[in-house]
Amino acid sequence: MNEIDVLKDVFGPDEVPSAAAHDRARAALLDRISGPGPARRRPRWAVRITAVVATAAAAAVGVVVLENVGPAEVPQPGASRPGTSRPVVAALPFAKPAKAAELLENAAWAAANKPWTPPRDDQFMYVETISTRNQRKILDAAPNGPLVPGKTETVRVENWMRVDGDVMADRDNGGRTEVTKRTAQMSWFTIPYADLAALTTPDKVDRWIAAPKTVGADPDALLMQYVLPPDVEAAIFRWLARQPGVRVDLGSVNLDGRPAIALTWTVEGYLKKDLLFDPKTYALIGDRLVAVKNHVSKGDDGTSRTRAGDVFRLVVRNRAGIVDKPGDTP
Repeated sequence: MNEIDVLKDVFGPDEVPSAAAHDRARAALLDRISGPGPARRRPRWAVRITAVVATAAAAAVGVVVLENVGPAEVPQPGASRPGTSRPVVAALPFAKPAKAAELLENAAWAAANKPWTPPRDDQFMYVETISTRNQRKILDAAPNGPLVPGKTETVRVENWMRVDGDVMADRDNGGRTEVTKRTAQMSWFTIPYADLAALTTPDKVDRWIAAPKTVGADPDALLMQYVLPPDVEAAIFRWLARQPGVRVDLGSVNLDGRPAIALTWTVEGYLKKDLLFDPKTYALIGDRLVAVKNHVSKGDDGTSRTRAGDVFRLVVRNRAGIVDKPGDTP
């Protein structure tokens, strides 16, 4: 896609910008393309605009300002955070995404452009979510059951997991922080962070899914529950774009009322899974799981019946980052 194609994609049937604005934007883009590139590798299709010409170019091409989008990673003490002194202003691959693949390419591009300092093993992944869940009595009796109308509560949950997996902590609604350490008597399985950091292409994600392992997770769950390197986030978004049946809903709304773009697909034939994206920054901001068909499941623990319309998950991913200890926030 050249800069003229970008202009056509952005403006569509709308009024075309003035010839002067067009010429200024085109000259700025061509100057940026022909000039020396930065040391950090960028996707080839990413046409970036310098801060000096951002105002003029924004009149003629779709741009996004990337500053603290999605997880706001905190670097190691004393380490610098290149690129955080000013926003990164750049052209999106698709100014008006209408297909799942276009939405996910925008999300991948936005993720790949975030600043990042690799965490130490003794640092913590911090994820804060706001979720609707059943009241405690119902939740304890049926932890995997659907939400019961009129008997739910909204909870702000903060989780910390040390990068080496040996310490976990959580806090509900700003209360007491509960810390648990792995010992001979108290243990759990974790996914080695080095394994996650190696998932830098969709093909590597495929191989990781297929490989035998002690513990695993769906790639979309990794996006919600972990603080991943930007290139890994981008790879998972591009992996999702390869999956059959994914589609996009441009007019969705997040649990907290914010407008959202939903990436939607069917799970097990009767559940609809949505990943929700901010329509301006393309950061992942939530997920939900809703039954679209009646279903009966039989297992060792009995028979469960699901009705179309049952809601199983409503979660906002509020913020995430790397911190030094439980209780710290980005």
